[in-house]
Amino acid sequence: MKTQIVQLELHDDYISVRDRMGWGQTTRILLVWPHRGTILRRRLDLTLVKRHCAALGSQLALVTRDREIRYQADQLNIPVYKSVREAEQSLWRPPRKRKKNTRLNPIPSSKDRKAPTRPDLSVMRDQAHPNPPSWLLHPVVRISIFTLGVLSMFVVAAVFIPSAEIFVIPATKTETITIDVVASLDQKTVELSGAVPAYINSVEVEGSGSTPATGETTIPRKKAKGNVSLVNLTEDEITIPAGTVVSTEGEHPIRFSTTRSVVVPTGANGITVPIEAILPGTDGNVSAENIVAIEGPLGLNLSVINRRRTSGGSNFTAVTPSEEDYQTIYGQLVASLQNIALTESQYQATSNDIPLSSIPLEQRIIEENYHPEFGEPSDFLELNLRAEYKFPYASEEDLLQLGRIVLDRHATDNYTPRPETLRIRQLTEPIIQSNGNASWRIQASWQVGAILDETKAVKDILGLSPEQALLKLNENTSLEAGTVIRITPVWWPRLPMVPFRINLINQLEATLENNLSSEVQELGYLLH
Repeated sequence: MKTQIVQLELHDDYISVRDRMGWGQTTRILLVWPHRGTILRRRLDLTLVKRHCAALGSQLALVTRDREIRYQADQLNIPVYKSVREAEQSLWRPPRKRKKNTRLNPIPSSKDRKAPTRPDLSVMRDQAHPNPPSWLLHPVVRISIFTLGVLSMFVVAAVFIPSAEIFVIPATKTETITIDVVASLDQKTVELSGAVPAYINSVEVEGSGSTPATGETTIPRKKAKGNVSLVNLTEDEITIPAGTVVSTEGEHPIRFSTTRSVVVPTGANGITVPIEAILPGTDGNVSAENIVAIEGPLGLNLSVINRRRTSGGSNFTAVTPSEEDYQTIYGQLVASLQNIALTESQYQATSNDIPLSSIPLEQRIIEENYHPEFGEPSDFLELNLRAEYKFPYASEEDLLQLGRIVLDRHATDNYTPRPETLRIRQLTEPIIQSNGNASWRIQASWQVGAILDETKAVKDILGLSPEQALLKLNENTSLEAGTVIRITPVWWPRLPMVPFRINLINQLEATLENNLSSEVQELGYLLH
């Protein structure tokens, strides 16, 4: 039976619901309330919706957990279900009316009672045992009446004793339809046009990598040494402690320190003091007459100069990561972590969820540590990264709902769908469009079974032979091969004459009920 499913929104009212109910031409209309929000809770709204549904010639049912709506629906005899699946598999019987209490007739008082009158026993005897007419006492009449009684018993036995069981399998076929799907992060609900919501799966991964260093750097090894001449500019002797700093001039002066304490006498000759570069390396090898400054207050009382160049400072070449090494290991590790994140995202998703892109919508580096730092010597460059990747995907549940809506809209007359057979198959890979939406194509399919009117079928085959009954059943409904008729007793030639003695068993529905029962039992086992 075709069912129009109307998914209500938080902004819907009676007018919008009535307009959406008019779009389909189905015999059953199912209104599905949103999980949150309160709409159409007034009894007047449900009354108007029910009247409009009746005007369309359709049955109305609701799917909601709202207590107020369920109460109002119960008062209006509107069936209510907990899920869409339960509603599709039910017959939509309205809830039973509660019987109202009826008052007992009051017992009349003693004043209203009349005194009983004593009956005439002779009159009562004549009325209970009247004399039969004379013609009834004739032997022929009495034999005829007995014969009719025996024949009537045979007729009753012929009508009520035989029984029959008929096992039929309505013909089934597979309906398939191709759907163009568009997934968007802005989409909130599933629509008949093929629009479905897109979701984000965030994955955080961490990894490390290393690569041989290909660059070179110069490392200072020995300090330069030399001598400077100090000249006292005052009239008193000046003591110079060891470690006094002298340097060259310029923006980046080369600094030296004296290696021993001396006393600088007065006069223009001065004294020579040994010095050593504070930092090792060839930068300490300066030319003559370049060291001309004394740091600190002594610089006001003394002059300094190196008569000869300083020497002995040396460097050595070491392996160090180059700038290209840093860029290479970063690119390699980011690509590796992206592949790991994609694998984890697919593992976390449901088996039939569809990833929309192998390239993350967003990549965020949470932590980045290099060893060694740039310029430090090392034979290898190591990098530790922790990053977050966000991948879009489409939900399997949304695709199943889309397939159900589209297939139900294109259902074949005289056939009823089997929702449990619904399957979704991906035909093309999703393509990310310029606006960020993903589009691809899927195939939805389910099995539909021929509708069997059991009441009419039983009425048409009353009193027929098994061969005639088979022909009659196939005329009214498309059936699979294998229809079985069992008559009790087995030697009885025809089917019973009354409908309640014939049990017509739809094996397709029986199989469905068994499957549902198995699923419920399995769910109960898992819950325990």
